[in-house]
Amino acid sequence: MLFLRKSVSSMKGLVWTLLFVMLFSSFTVFASQGEISSRDQIASQYKWKLEHIYPTDGDWEKDYKKLEEMIPKMDTYKGKLAQTDQLIAAFKLREDMLRISDKLTVYAGMKSDEDNANDTYGAMVDRADGITAKLKAAAAFIEPEILKFPEDTLKDYMQKAELKDYSLYFDNLLRTKAHRLSETEEALLALAGEMAAAPENVYTSFRYVDRRIGEIEDEEGKKVKVSPATYSGMLEHPNRDMRKKAFEAEFTSFKESINVLAAALSGEVKSNVFFAKARKYDSALEAALAPDNIQPEVYNSLIEAVNNNLEPLHRYVSLRKKLLGIGDKVHFYDMYVSMVPSVASDIKYEDGQQMMLEALNALGEEYISDLKKGLSSGWIDVYETQNKYSGAYSWGAYDTHPYVLLNYNGTLDAVSTLAHEMGHALNTYYSNQHQPYAKAEYPIFTAEVASTTNEALMLDYLIKNAKTKQEKMYLINSYLEQIRGSIYTQIMYAEFEKEIHDAVESGEALNATFLNETWGSLMKKYYGEDFEVDELAKVWWSRIPHFYWNFYVYKYATGLSAGIILSDKIATEGKSARDAYLNFLKAGGSDYPVEMLKAVGVDLSNPEPVEKALVKFNDLLDEFEALMQE
Repeated sequence: MLFLRKSVSSMKGLVWTLLFVMLFSSFTVFASQGEISSRDQIASQYKWKLEHIYPTDGDWEKDYKKLEEMIPKMDTYKGKLAQTDQLIAAFKLREDMLRISDKLTVYAGMKSDEDNANDTYGAMVDRADGITAKLKAAAAFIEPEILKFPEDTLKDYMQKAELKDYSLYFDNLLRTKAHRLSETEEALLALAGEMAAAPENVYTSFRYVDRRIGEIEDEEGKKVKVSPATYSGMLEHPNRDMRKKAFEAEFTSFKESINVLAAALSGEVKSNVFFAKARKYDSALEAALAPDNIQPEVYNSLIEAVNNNLEPLHRYVSLRKKLLGIGDKVHFYDMYVSMVPSVASDIKYEDGQQMMLEALNALGEEYISDLKKGLSSGWIDVYETQNKYSGAYSWGAYDTHPYVLLNYNGTLDAVSTLAHEMGHALNTYYSNQHQPYAKAEYPIFTAEVASTTNEALMLDYLIKNAKTKQEKMYLINSYLEQIRGSIYTQIMYAEFEKEIHDAVESGEALNATFLNETWGSLMKKYYGEDFEVDELAKVWWSRIPHFYWNFYVYKYATGLSAGIILSDKIATEGKSARDAYLNFLKAGGSDYPVEMLKAVGVDLSNPEPVEKALVKFNDLLDEFEALMQE
């Protein structure tokens, strides 16, 4: 199953992908602050069709009962896996169960996300997670039993035609053999997955249900409600006082519960450290990178590469101060407003679709045809509604088409988010079409490439076709913000994540004071002397759900870096680069991610792609300044 959000407990075992672009996207404009629509006020063509998965909740219940009845059958294969036919049968049963589990989780999760206050679907999410944990516990004997076989036997299995779908699976078993545990221990860890989800459950409940942001006064003295989806738009308001009020309302809603949030994040980090130690890894970082066959040195070198290239970001902050006419220092709430007047603030959804299709035309007829199919076939939930999950993501199971959640608000950023999420969706669509279940689930590491390649193509296209100097400057500013948000900011997140895990592994306590001060120091280092680190801004870490996803964020940086390189190759090399890229999308999880990207000319085992992306940032900054002086 491919998830561009994260299920309550599944992230502890399965590889999922998720993104919430709107949480850190940075070039929205001030959107309408009217009352948020109820779901029944939205026309059907703007809602995803979850009935394509289950026509009714009753059909979901039937599959749930079917899965309950299947789970005990796993016991019949214990101790028999040395027989090839029994091994194949066990694999088949586990796959059949996982495919049902995936559908149960996807349906319940997305129904819940339509309205986070709906306890019915929240309970179904819990039940889906619970039965998945039971499934995994029932099948936990498989790997320990297989690992008792001689190494030559495992290598022989990799060559068998009837087991060809599992060739990478067996290679992974051999590669990680030292970190596999006994059957009993594996079963215990599988059961612990549900318990280990508690920190994220606490955070999610607080953020999306219990948190109260309140209202602020607009320029005319009218009360304006700050919502998760409109907050980012408020940060783009040209009136600095309005931006500050929105920032204070949003961040205060987290500060008021900062000790609870610190405890939740501490619990998450301790959980990661526990699982790493249980599996005999040297660190939580090593354990998190192991599924992608990536060494900690790669992660650390990315942080070092960005730290060595902070001067362009400092220059950007100083330029922002100059263009916005800020007399003191730049504050957090000054970092998201465009440095030039907006040229596209009310883009109808249908017009945004057309913009995207034109920009992605370089990907060829096959891609565009399938993209149009997704836009018109009930894949997408478009608009914000009451209690709907904020942000944006793509999700789907092997036996469903992909789905995309948006909170479209008519901004250029919203159009970019559409392109981003449809990049994920098409990656899922092609992977499921061309790979067996065992090799269809692509890793997060490559997932971000599919989305950011779309964004890079779109921005390059729009800049190239800009009709005026102002429009071109606005679009360059947007691209600068994309790189800042997805590389500089995400690597700052990655550095924070490493520091807090290092602290716990060294015996330090993660309390609110430690987390705030650690975050404040990183902000000062990344944004430079012209940036003011407000005390309230130090709670920024508490707003980031990605810290509950176990060293996830660095993949945004590698993804955009690869996307920038690939978009350039597709635009300049034409059919050969395009065909290679489509083959990459269709490859799913059939190889290790670094190897898959090497096949299309991007080597992410070293920091060179990130460094090239930061050169792009510097070049765009130069071009922007040159346009200013014309």
